[in-house]
Parts: sequence; C-alpha cells; structure tokens
Amino acid sequence: MQIEATEVIWLEQHELSLPELSELSGLPKTLLEQLMDSGAIAPVARRRDQEVRFGAAALHVARTARRLQTDFELDMDALTLALGLLDRIAELEAQIQALRARLPQGAQP
Repeated sequence: MQIEATEVIWLEQHELSLPELSELSGLPKTLLEQLMDSGAIAPVARRRDQEVRFGAAALHVARTARRLQTDFELDMDALTLALGLLDRIAELEAQIQALRARLPQGAQP
C-alpha cells in the first residue's frame, strides 16, 4: 500500500479512533488493545467519553505489527518484543546520524 503525501499531512493533523486504526492497519481491535496494554502502541489522547485516539506513529507501529504477524506468524509476546527492538534500532540510528552530523566534514567514515 502506497501512502500519498496528502494522506501523511492528514494523518499528522488528525487523530484516529480505535476502529479507524483497525481499518487502516488491518489489525483486529482486540490485537490493537493488547498492543496498547503491552505499551507497543500508545494513544495520543483519551477523550472524556474514555475513547482513545491515535496519531500517525501508532498507525505506523500497527502496520508494522500486521506485517510482522503476517510474515512471521508471531504470537503476542514475540510481536511486542520485535516492535520494541525495531523501535530501539530506530533510536540508535537517529543517535548515530546526530553524532555523524557533529563530525567535521572530512572526518566522516
């Protein structure tokens, strides 16, 4: 599935409900709730009526979770672990990029 630039802008400006996140990610609501309980997906807001809302980051994680589950048939524990490891890798890559940006021009590997 290809995401257009207008969709990215829309997602950054809007919050998704749990049913919308389920529809856009392809994951059932029960699995999304389990991912929330494990901390793999974090809502950005909780409304007065207790409805949780999600941002673009949650959609990215949910789509990644769907691909991992489909491709590798991971159970919930393995899925949570894999998502955590992917998140940590992204953090480390960002740190490396920031450190490389601080190096003098000729010193970069």
